[in-house]
Amino acid sequence: MKREIKDDQFGSRLKAIRKRLKMLQADFCEKLNISVTNLSEIENNKTRPGYDFFYKIVKEFDVNLNYLVFGEGTMFRKIGKEEGKGKVLGLDISRLGYPVNNEAVEEFLYYFFNSRFVHYRFMSELVRVSSENKNIIDDEIEKKKAIKK
Repeated sequence: MKREIKDDQFGSRLKAIRKRLKMLQADFCEKLNISVTNLSEIENNKTRPGYDFFYKIVKEFDVNLNYLVFGEGTMFRKIGKEEGKGKVLGLDISRLGYPVNNEAVEEFLYYFFNSRFVHYRFMSELVRVSSENKNIIDDEIEKKKAIKK
């Protein structure tokens, strides 16, 4: 089943990333190996990019896909000192409620995004654990929601 995501801000976020990089459309397109026309259509929400586009923009510019796709987090995966401690990929990991070693998380994410083997194994394990422990996970999520209220 194909699900269409309607988001009229996607193109604006992409354009903001390009501007933040101080790049003209032509230079940005050259790096991503797409045409200026294609980029213009994406920035104006007339077309949606495919997998190759997302892969290239992350690899070439270290863009945070959560920001690009959903508008969440920071524009880029690498967090500068000015953005504060306790953040990885633009996400505030201090919200987890227990101590987390940022370097360990960053190392995991490095392997996750750069090794198909790690990506596949992690996703397979996540699916297995999630299905085997669905009730426990759902209960924990509900408890957290209740605390926030």
